[in-house]
Amino acid sequence: MRVQTSWEESVTVDWLLKVHLTSAMLSLTGFIARGVWMIRSSPKLRAPLTRVLPHVIDTVLLLSGLWLAFRLRLSPLQHAWFAAKLSGVLAYIGLGAVALRYGRTRTVRTMAWCGALGVFIYILSVALTHRPMPFLPG
Repeated sequence: MRVQTSWEESVTVDWLLKVHLTSAMLSLTGFIARGVWMIRSSPKLRAPLTRVLPHVIDTVLLLSGLWLAFRLRLSPLQHAWFAAKLSGVLAYIGLGAVALRYGRTRTVRTMAWCGALGVFIYILSVALTHRPMPFLPG
């Protein structure tokens, strides 16, 4: 069994980070588009590609995030910012499900969609600052 050098590990982490960031931006772009289509009651929301592609992108996002966390040896028990990011991801998934699937009225769906966008901004801020409360001075 061969041990990876720090250069090889750095290349792997760089590649994973690029995949993770790209899939995050694609996921957000798709979520914004589907939210606008939901508000407008657009038939585009029911198109086959619109129903399948977000699941593919979100799977890549989740797997790359898990792999990246494993490679960087991140633990939510040891890194408060990472625990906050994971909590934000769960909130984002829940609000997104209400916004695009389970909300009973367009008002509820729109409010959940706006909330999910706010949570996404929080997740991004935590990821960039490595602080669980990125909007507070510290």
